[in-house]
Amino acid sequence: MKIYLVRHAEVASNSKNIAYNNQENEALTRGGEKQAKKLAQRLNQFNLDKIFISESKRTYQTILPLLRIKSIPLKKDKRLNDCRYGIFGGLTVQGAKKKYPDIFQKRQKDKYNIPIPQGESFKDVAIRLDSFLNDLKNEDTLESVLLITHATNLKVFLIKYLGFSIKRVDSIHFKNTSISIFDFSGKKFKPIMINDSSHLNQSDL
Repeated sequence: MKIYLVRHAEVASNSKNIAYNNQENEALTRGGEKQAKKLAQRLNQFNLDKIFISESKRTYQTILPLLRIKSIPLKKDKRLNDCRYGIFGGLTVQGAKKKYPDIFQKRQKDKYNIPIPQGESFKDVAIRLDSFLNDLKNEDTLESVLLITHATNLKVFLIKYLGFSIKRVDSIHFKNTSISIFDFSGKKFKPIMINDSSHLNQSDL
């Protein structure tokens, strides 16, 4: 099975550098709508059997331009939802560090296992992703699927399934509508492409 992982298009929180976004109903910016249209042109080249998105409005709006030109089964799955950021919600990295210095520093030491108060850890997100992918591998009729999800989920994916370190994934900025492609054997993931945004111009980023 081939799996395409895509980060949603731009929302206002992204342009404001808000790292911890708890808003499920935030709509795409005009720039995000432009990114989504360019993503659709790129994805239209691929034969996709099914699309899965999170429950966030921004993931549906990201894939809508493709659905307008190609009929592909679509399903929402809460296991693809963004990490719940708890008390950090709505803050930039510097804002969280300033408002909750002790909590921020404690979490920085072990982001994978330590959750944000009232929120989730990377491990919590990994458990959700693992559950989703275990179900996905049992769908024998699917050869190529697209997942529209969130930056933290993409980082957790690289940690859990490719063995990336926290430090390494934190150095990766998953651009809005970036595409990562993996071959999935049912046990292992083989990367074909990670964080590709060649469908966008520099002005779109």
